[in-house]
Amino acid sequence: MVQDRFIPFLGYHHLLMILLTIAVILISILIAGCTSESLSDIYLMSLSYANHVQSPDSPESLRNASFAISDLAANHTPLEVRVGYLGMCLLVSGQRICSRSHTVLETFILRMASEDEIGDPLNVIYAANEFRRDVVFVALLFVSIVLALLSILLISTFPAWHEEENSDGSDREVKPFPPRRVSKACFLLLFIASVLSLLTSFWQHLSSAAASSMAEIFTYNNVRGNVGAGAMALGWLSTFLLAVTCVGMLGKILAISVLSQMV
Repeated sequence: MVQDRFIPFLGYHHLLMILLTIAVILISILIAGCTSESLSDIYLMSLSYANHVQSPDSPESLRNASFAISDLAANHTPLEVRVGYLGMCLLVSGQRICSRSHTVLETFILRMASEDEIGDPLNVIYAANEFRRDVVFVALLFVSIVLALLSILLISTFPAWHEEENSDGSDREVKPFPPRRVSKACFLLLFIASVLSLLTSFWQHLSSAAASSMAEIFTYNNVRGNVGAGAMALGWLSTFLLAVTCVGMLGKILAISVLSQMV
């Protein structure tokens, strides 16, 4: 049957290439988050003004500061700013606008503000831009993509199934072992890509959660911070796929080594 002849040609290294391709796609989507309205739901962190703020149970001096910030934020324009690696998105009055420049978003919110609204009195947009510029680091993800693509290129050179003629004239399907140097180089690239992706995902999760909490604390809960679940899922899932592929390549190297000793 055609299916029986096709399945043997789908080798183990093809599965590794598929997993790597999925990982590259996920990382690419993560990096592109908040660069356009269609990707505004892929964000690292979001900041928005709270509708109701409870009076803090704190000393008189801190209560005075809390009331002062609450009075300043009272006339804000209802908005939510979402931060991605390469851009930010502003959600206000059912509209979405995304840009890499915070000044574009600030100008937009000033146009949307009514006569009795200040717009962004606590500079939430500026704070989000500072987080993206000074805290978030995207270079490691680009390196991971490059290493993963190089790994796919190396894996594609692995010998595939082909037919050879036996001494009796019949055909048989054989598959030579891939070169050890290529396999080890591929494993090294995958290991580095996995480590870089792990570090980036960990730092992304930690920095987003910390920045969200600090924004709430320093504004006495007048600003709400949230961690983007979609971006976190993409980051950790891509890291998992890279790690699985790395372990799979290591298993292939060890299996070939054992089989070579048995032959």
